[in-house]
Amino acid sequence: MNKYLFLLFLFLGGGVASCIQTSKDVDLLERVERYVEVYPDSAMQFLNLIPCPEQLHGKESADYALLLTQALDKNNLDSLQSDSLIRIAVDYYKEGNDPVKAGKSCYYYGKTMVIKGQESEAMEAYLKALTFLKETREYKLQGLIFEHIGYLNLGQGMHEQAINNYRESIYYYELAGDSIGEVYGCRNVARTYFAKQNNDSADWYANRGLFLLSDTTNQVRSSLFQLLGLIAKDNKQYTEAIDYFVSAIKSSKDKNDGLRYYLSLGRTYMDMGRFALAEKCFNHCRNADDEFILSGALGYLCLLRREEGNYKQAFLYQEKSDSLLEIVRNDELREQLLTLQKKYEADKLILENKQIKLEKEKQAYFYLVVVLLISGMSFYLIKKYKKKILRNVEALRKDEKIIEEYTCRVTEFEQKEEWEQKAKKETIGKLNRKILELASENKKIRDNSCVEALFILGELKQGRLIAEKMSATERQNIFDFLDLVYANFISRIKADFDLTKGELLLVALIKLGFSNQQLMIVFDCEMKSVYKNKQRLKSHLSLKKDDDLEQMIAFYGK
Repeated sequence: MNKYLFLLFLFLGGGVASCIQTSKDVDLLERVERYVEVYPDSAMQFLNLIPCPEQLHGKESADYALLLTQALDKNNLDSLQSDSLIRIAVDYYKEGNDPVKAGKSCYYYGKTMVIKGQESEAMEAYLKALTFLKETREYKLQGLIFEHIGYLNLGQGMHEQAINNYRESIYYYELAGDSIGEVYGCRNVARTYFAKQNNDSADWYANRGLFLLSDTTNQVRSSLFQLLGLIAKDNKQYTEAIDYFVSAIKSSKDKNDGLRYYLSLGRTYMDMGRFALAEKCFNHCRNADDEFILSGALGYLCLLRREEGNYKQAFLYQEKSDSLLEIVRNDELREQLLTLQKKYEADKLILENKQIKLEKEKQAYFYLVVVLLISGMSFYLIKKYKKKILRNVEALRKDEKIIEEYTCRVTEFEQKEEWEQKAKKETIGKLNRKILELASENKKIRDNSCVEALFILGELKQGRLIAEKMSATERQNIFDFLDLVYANFISRIKADFDLTKGELLLVALIKLGFSNQQLMIVFDCEMKSVYKNKQRLKSHLSLKKDDDLEQMIAFYGK
């Protein structure tokens, strides 16, 4: 018997520990959801605090997959090489009732497909995301999705569709109050118009972006200056183009971007025939760390030497430029091989995880059977104990009725004449003894019925038990206790009003004199929540705002 009791407590303890850990994981996921957009590094640290993410199920597993993908993407980590993680969130939310998370999941799945080179799947995912988000107020996210759809259309050479997509992104960024997003949208439209050689529209949108940009230190400012310089150069307005390129160089915070602007400036000087200034700009770029910038500078120097008639030097520059591009191509090939190797390792890891998951599912089924058995036993014991309490209450009421009858009979005997009292003195003595015996029996029954309730109330007052952790049996013990002590108080108030279990417990504790401070401990909440729960209870008790809740409960039914 002791062995079975030990196993029972062991399983119950494991269940309680599992519930506590699940509650902690849910709290961490809620924190990550609040921080991931503004503080992605902090969000990543919170996600790393979850000890066993593979043991999460249902909504928690989907939330973890979505938030981890977001955090990795926001921190510019190598997160989108495999779609297995975000697929968990996509599969869960597409059947749920949370359109925002469903839209986010499809958006990040689309980004994953773009990186894998599957543009059609990416476009499908983006369009699904827009369908989910259509009736929501997630304007910034919709702006991002339209922006990425524009990138896909631009990559396919569909300039008009891309321009329409970028305009849609500007519209949603404006609804979201995201001025930086509007600026990037204007820059995208301007670049697309420039690619179509529609310089007037490109110039208008580029200047519109500068007008909207209030932060003069933002990096996008220098790229807009460069774009305006390219438009002016294309229109043969070289002096204006040079001013724009110089402004871009001065406002640039990134070394490589600044060197790219020097290349544009040098090319403009070449078109103007000012070869000395052009060479100075190109030589400035020869210390670049970026192979493409260095190759471009050497290529332009090659063209410059050809213009000067120095074909030998031009050939040397061309050789150096080509060798750099060859190195870059080799690096890209090596990177592709590494990516394939990572993908193979990732697929292998997924297969291993699936095998582990199957084993854990078998264990889960075993524990489920055990939990069902324990639950059945618990239900049987609770039902049996409840029947015992009902029998005690019925016996108590029956004995009280008998006591009342005996008391009436004693009163009748006392009112009779003295000679009749003497004759029946012995009978009266027997009745009195019977009354004492029944009163003693009632006291024992009442003590047995109330001891559990008094113990539970003591635990609640001392903070060792809170309402959220109370079982149905513990709540019923308190309600039965109040019925015994206050003449069916709980039964009457349940019959008169439609109250929830939580509200009924609050009524019981107020009846027993619990203070607001003690209610804070019992319900594990702040004082503000206690007042809010009392106001809700007053409305369910048909009380006005200014009525005294405690007074009504104290005198209810009297």
